[in-house]
Amino acid sequence: MASIEVRHAAGGDLRAITKLWQRNIKTINTAGDIARLYHYFGRYFLIAVDRDNGAAVGFVAGAAKDGHAHISGIAVERKYRRQGIGSSLMKYLHGVFQSDGFTRITLEVRKSNRAAIRFYESLGFKPSSVIWGYYADGEDAIVYEKEI
Repeated sequence: MASIEVRHAAGGDLRAITKLWQRNIKTINTAGDIARLYHYFGRYFLIAVDRDNGAAVGFVAGAAKDGHAHISGIAVERKYRRQGIGSSLMKYLHGVFQSDGFTRITLEVRKSNRAAIRFYESLGFKPSSVIWGYYADGEDAIVYEKEI
């Protein structure tokens, strides 16, 4: 098991986060989209780095949306999955959101992404609604939420 450090992302991490995002999430987000999100909500971007080799192995990107906290994206490189990195990223961000006074966290997940659904439910998220045709390819999203 790798020795992982979870920390707030810095501007210099944006390139690694963009690569992680585009490599591990089925998305149409461009590097510019991700950079804009970071520009507005950088406080809610966290990165997981392998201490042994300095490689970025995961990230979570949060935002403020309609008065609540929102998870915009999370990914962990395939070879680092199932080691608790995603949970560590989410728990750290949960604390940041809580310290900023948010009382609810939301996120969207592809209806077909069973692994992600199990992960979010294991963290206490509950389904709240469906957005039909949310993704660019027409797939529906399930909206999950969690009270802090």
